[in-house]
Parts: sequence; structure tokens; C-alpha cells
Amino acid sequence: MVYTFKIFRFDPQKETKPYEQTFRVALGETEDIEKVTVLDALFKIQQTEDKSLSFRYCCRLAMCGSCALVINEREGLACKTLMRDLTSGPISLKPLNHIPVVKDLTVDLRSLIARLRKMEPYFIPKSPSTEPVKIKPTSKERQVIGLNTECIACGSCVSACTMMHWDPDYIGPMGLNRAFCLIADSRDLTGERLERVADENGIYRCHMEFNCTDVCPKHLSPTRGIHYLKRQIFWQEIKSLNPFRTGKNR
Repeated sequence: MVYTFKIFRFDPQKETKPYEQTFRVALGETEDIEKVTVLDALFKIQQTEDKSLSFRYCCRLAMCGSCALVINEREGLACKTLMRDLTSGPISLKPLNHIPVVKDLTVDLRSLIARLRKMEPYFIPKSPSTEPVKIKPTSKERQVIGLNTECIACGSCVSACTMMHWDPDYIGPMGLNRAFCLIADSRDLTGERLERVADENGIYRCHMEFNCTDVCPKHLSPTRGIHYLKRQIFWQEIKSLNPFRTGKNR
């Protein structure tokens, strides 16, 4: 079966503006068409049509997040998106939104890493301990974090977030989801981290549109995590205004 692809092309080193290139490629002749993915199609185009086409991939198992694209105006993993699930018309392939383009479908992931660094995405122990502190999978604390720890940092949520367009300094749903996983962990030193994300470039920039949740290939909800962080800030403010904490009566 012959498929038509309209692929975003742009080399910032040589070109002044992006353009769209059309490719027609036959798929299913030597493979089981039921199992052919968008990533397989990209390989076929690169091998038979244009060797200069640039895209990123790694594991091919929907675990690394490297092959995230905008497929027919919706974010997804090229290795996970089956051709059989796409429309019969021209298939549009574009790089992720709000992230600088290196070449064609390849984006510069350093911008995502820079946003993560703003909120220190690594575990900081609340107190020194020579023995590991265990949290059971069945505990309420672990259930609060839920699937959000399964983030593969593919950037799909960042691409789908409309607020990334209006505020380039916004930490974004990927970084805030990581902050949520750490702040909800009782072993982590959360105070300074919570203050770092509680500003206009952090949790208050999120307008709860759920775009990030809608496109996540791991089916987790960054919006849920951001809402949790907002509640934590709210309760901190309530506690600071509580007159009984200082022994005063109303």
C-alpha cells in the first residue's frame, strides 16, 4: 500500500525558513502492515527517497521518548504509532512545538534539560541516613504519586502545552511533573523546591487545559501533579495565616 507523507524540512545552518516536502512510499510489501509504525516509514523514506532526512530514535520500544513527533497535528511516539491507526489521507509529520529545531524532525533537547535544572530534578534527602528509607508500593504516599514517576521525558507534553508559546521561561509540564514526584515524596527536602516552582513561570502559568495529559504516551497526567503542587502552596499559605499557630485568638 502506498502512503503519502508531508514532512517538515528545515536546516537552520543552510536555510532561512522551513518548508514541507511530500514523499510517497510503499509499505506492507515485505512487512506485516498491521505492525508497521511511523518510525518504520521514516526509515523507509530515508533509505529509499532522501538520505538527508533527519529524525531521532533509540530504543524503538516506546521507553526512551527519543522519537516523539507531531503526527497529524497530535503529539506521539513514532515507534508506537501504527500506520493502520492513521487516516488514509496525507500523513503530516512535524517536530515537537516550542523546542528549537536542529534539523528537520530533530529538536534540541537542551532546552528541556535547562527547564528541568531550574527545579533541581534530583532527590535531596531531608535528613542524612545510613539506611534506605522504604516506601511500600501499596502505601498511600506511593499511590499519590501513581504513574507520574513513569515519565520518559519525551517532551510531548511540552509541545502540546499552549502556555509554552506565551511564556518561553515557563518550566512546563514535564519539569513540574518531576517536581511533583519529588515534593510528594516524604523523604525529599521539599521546602525550597516548592518555593522554586511557585511563581508565574511555574505552577501558576498552568491553566489546567489538560493538553499535556491528553497526549502523554505513558498515560500519566502532569496536570494532576501540577494541581497537587498548587494545593500544597495553598495549604502553606493557610498555615502561615493561622492565628492559633502563634497563640493568638481572633
